[in-house]
Amino acid sequence: MAATGLNFPLDAKGERSTTGLNQGAFAAAVKAHSKEAFEAVEAERKWRFGYARHVVRQAQLASTAPEAALGIAKDGLGYLHSTMEFCRGEESMPLKQAMDKFKDGSFETFEVQGTGGKAEGLEVPYKGKVLRGEEVTAQAHLWLQRGVIELDTAAALCKVAETPDWTDLSDHTFVLFGAGSAMGPFPLLMALGAHVVALDLPRPQIWARLLKEAKGARGKLTAPVKTKVSDLDKAAEGAGCDLLQQTPEVRNWLRTVLKGKKKVVLGAYCYADGPLFVRVSMAMDAIIADLVEHLEAKPAVAYLCTPTDAHLCTPSSKLAAAENLRRAPAWQGLLGAGLKFAKMGLAPNRVKEEGASLPVCDAIVKEQGPNYCLAKRLQHWRAVLCRAAGCVVSSNVAPATATASVVSNKSFALAYKGMHHFKPMEVFQGETSNAVMLALLVNDLRNPLSAGQPSTALKNPMQLFSATAFHGGAWRTGYKFGTIGPCSAVAYIVASIIVPSWLVLYSSIQFFAWSWALFMVATQGAAAAEDTISIFTYLQLLEVLHAALGMVPSNPLTTAMQISSRVGLVQIVACARSASSWAAMLPWMTLFMVAWSITEVIRYLYYALNTAGVNLPPLTWLRYSTFLALYPLGVAGELGAVYSAMPELTQKAAEGCGLLHACAIVPAATQRLGFAGLLLVYVLCFPMLFGAWPKSRADELP
Repeated sequence: MAATGLNFPLDAKGERSTTGLNQGAFAAAVKAHSKEAFEAVEAERKWRFGYARHVVRQAQLASTAPEAALGIAKDGLGYLHSTMEFCRGEESMPLKQAMDKFKDGSFETFEVQGTGGKAEGLEVPYKGKVLRGEEVTAQAHLWLQRGVIELDTAAALCKVAETPDWTDLSDHTFVLFGAGSAMGPFPLLMALGAHVVALDLPRPQIWARLLKEAKGARGKLTAPVKTKVSDLDKAAEGAGCDLLQQTPEVRNWLRTVLKGKKKVVLGAYCYADGPLFVRVSMAMDAIIADLVEHLEAKPAVAYLCTPTDAHLCTPSSKLAAAENLRRAPAWQGLLGAGLKFAKMGLAPNRVKEEGASLPVCDAIVKEQGPNYCLAKRLQHWRAVLCRAAGCVVSSNVAPATATASVVSNKSFALAYKGMHHFKPMEVFQGETSNAVMLALLVNDLRNPLSAGQPSTALKNPMQLFSATAFHGGAWRTGYKFGTIGPCSAVAYIVASIIVPSWLVLYSSIQFFAWSWALFMVATQGAAAAEDTISIFTYLQLLEVLHAALGMVPSNPLTTAMQISSRVGLVQIVACARSASSWAAMLPWMTLFMVAWSITEVIRYLYYALNTAGVNLPPLTWLRYSTFLALYPLGVAGELGAVYSAMPELTQKAAEGCGLLHACAIVPAATQRLGFAGLLLVYVLCFPMLFGAWPKSRADELP
């Protein structure tokens, strides 16, 4: 079947090769700026697997000087527009020629004026809440502190939140390519009173949704239709356009619709998989380039930058990436090393900076493929050329977002669920991403100091993409964003399935063991429960490991202090075996064993049920209330037992025996320290350990 519309060119074999055009575009872009880079692109035999390093190199070259950035953009787009073909009937010609030739033909126009009320300023849905005003400002500062965004991004969000008048967009006309896109701002723009010229495929289900949303919003919708209609239902049947087949006609219609408009924004939000993304991006680019040249007033241009690309980044994010790599938990390095055999290991996020180039963060996900990368790269190229031509350009980096199309891929879904283990990464829901990216778009349009304003001085045009970036932590994580996916998926499986299962099992075993110990103390006395308590106290050393590995949120040092004091007491009891010591210790042993057992029965039952997702308010109350009595009783019993054991420990130390084996380390240290010294340790540590409980109680109990 013959190709029609915008497509890849035929190669020497008569096939429409995506690789040839893709590789050729990057070669053409760098040819005049680096012989070495050009020859490296040309020599790449396996472009599908080796393209990423050439994209990074191109970004580095562009960052060396403004002339390089603009020259690379011009040469890359020039190649694409002269090489991509437009086929119609028996004719086939370069895209550029087709846009010049087909100047007749257009669409009818259908309009819907919404009847909704006025929206009050910026609203950001986030984790079940809707943030407004000062709440947005506070959250922006939290994101900044965690490293999810940069300083100028937080400032932009705060500025928009504090200036509600900016979000009245009734003075702007937005042309939305891909109006129905999950990451597009259509619903928000309509709610803020904008005039939206919507472009999307001629599919009734898409247009029925868009028209319904428009009717209930405040803004105005303009849509292309095949024939004149006045009924909303009939409009949905005939609305839409095919950017690939009708590229010149869409341009013709937009010229008519936008005639006389003063504040126009051209927003490129179309997305498609694989080679189709390059084709639709080229269609958008051809139309945008034409409108920038021919509209009476220079339009603004808007794109969404992907975080999975090679971007200029900030110096502070470069330093943060190095620090986060240094502080990364050991399990990440071990897991990454274990996955290297499958070529899925971790790579350090070492920001590339060579010669005169600015810092470039390589966050490319190779699995997305060279077509995705080229489609986004040509948008970068157009953005810097439009800004140089005097257009306001909004092209902010958006965060990783769990859209339906992304999480439909099970591998990506698992990776996204586990990505938070790689600090400071955060994956956002679509509604949050849409809101914050709209806020950054508004900032670019309204704020005269925005990097998107052509009057704002930039050292290099590529800094347009590093300014106000909402990268979600991709620039600051210790490992390359493009390599953390497999480890994130494994981490999610381990942390969400294996670890909880183990913790439930461990807590259940401890619960039954301490219940048995309590029963033994109550029925047969403390001596009968000694072995059980000793064994399961030593087993509690696993909890230090749990905390150190991040399996539980506890502080490893505090946990070690608590467990080691108990282990030490068990050792002391095991060493003081004489009848006189036992007679003196027994009341104190009974006291601390009862206190320990009741505490642990409640604690481990609470942990087991909570980890399994069962929350019992009475049990929570017991967990955070009984310590008020049991903790001091336990400490009193521990000190009494140690005091009672001191004579025998002193005697054994003098005789040079009995305190030399591994299980007597603490008793030996206790004997040398003396009871007064030990009491001082308890006095110093008790307030710190006990003092944390009231706050925990206040946090957990209503």
